[in-house]
Amino acid sequence: MHNNKTQFILNQLYRLNPPGRIELTLDRIKRLLKDLGNPEKKLKNVIIVGGTNGKGSTIEFLRSILSENNYSVNVYTSPHVLSFNERINFNGKYITDKQFEEYVIKIDKANSGKDITFYEYISSMAFIAFYENPADFNLIEVGLGGVGDCAAVFEKPVGQILTPISLDHLEYLGPTIEDVVKNKTGIIKENTNLVISRQKRSIQKIIDKEIAKKKLKKYILGEDFQVAKENNRMIFQDQNSLHDIDLPKMNGDFQLDNASTAIKMLKSLNIKLDNESINKGIINASIIGRIQIIHKGNLRNNIHDENMLILDGSHNEDAGKELSSFLEKLKGKKNIYMVFNMLKSKNIENYLKYFSTLINEIKVIKCDDGFYEVKDAMSKISKLGIHVNPSKNVSSALSQFAIQDPEAIIVISGSFRIIGKALELNK
Repeated sequence: MHNNKTQFILNQLYRLNPPGRIELTLDRIKRLLKDLGNPEKKLKNVIIVGGTNGKGSTIEFLRSILSENNYSVNVYTSPHVLSFNERINFNGKYITDKQFEEYVIKIDKANSGKDITFYEYISSMAFIAFYENPADFNLIEVGLGGVGDCAAVFEKPVGQILTPISLDHLEYLGPTIEDVVKNKTGIIKENTNLVISRQKRSIQKIIDKEIAKKKLKKYILGEDFQVAKENNRMIFQDQNSLHDIDLPKMNGDFQLDNASTAIKMLKSLNIKLDNESINKGIINASIIGRIQIIHKGNLRNNIHDENMLILDGSHNEDAGKELSSFLEKLKGKKNIYMVFNMLKSKNIENYLKYFSTLINEIKVIKCDDGFYEVKDAMSKISKLGIHVNPSKNVSSALSQFAIQDPEAIIVISGSFRIIGKALELNK
């Protein structure tokens, strides 16, 4: 929880973005950064992580491995799950409410009441905060798209990563997958190292076409480096090395791709990494809200000891496929139930189509503005052949499922905002 002053300021900043205001242009943030002295041009060893799925996990692997090798690391990510402070991380410590308030004064003075969006405002805050709290590396997550995202202001990143690209935010980046890929690759600069995670073949072809004329060093997972799961171990291999390391503690086989992409990025920068430090970095990496199993906390008061509870904020087609694959391997003879809702800007059918033969029942909960109305979500879900009912909130849905089946697997999914509220209840 924030102190009253910080929460008041945040509420004012959120008003900079009324519903529907997402403007992918760099004019305003470039003007503000110039008035702040262009702190983004003074940061060293900037690594930009773009794509669609796995950006947060990949950044966490980068951070963890670098930290295990005694490098200091600043991290800027979005969105947050529990607290705004998660977005700006100084070498392992979130920005404090006091620091946040001090930077608001500085940015307000520089901005002088000119038009600015919430994301541009806090991105400027992160960049000047990183300049004033220097680290060996600065990891920046692309928020939305690429070419018009605030991360595009960095002219000379030492490295860039493209995580798996999929259909998402079509109202801003689409309407076609070609449009999405062009937007996300538009941020890629020349004279840098580019590491590309595993992509669908059709998407990789578009990426290759878009970056063909750019002067950069390119490394593609599946071509220039490999990762495999063998004997419950993670095996990473490129032209120059082979690493036999522990599996990530983060759930899902897709995390091997994220981890190997992070390793290759750091290797491309000629950072000396020994097997032990890589191993520690991989197993110590953690992220909240992505196939997170809840072992303790107040949420479990609503269910039986034998119930498994999983939280996952995924909300697009490919991430839904990854979650369903994880659950399929986990299921055995158990039933699976889901507590669910989703922002209206997302496609329910595309996300849930992989669950039609996997999920016994979904309970749709009422959420904030911007989410599907319960009846509308239920109508879409029922057309997929999934048994669906309403429930008033997370706790009620959990209790109902636990009564139905004391040994079931219960998943809360569809939005990081729902996961954040669930984790608040879990404290």
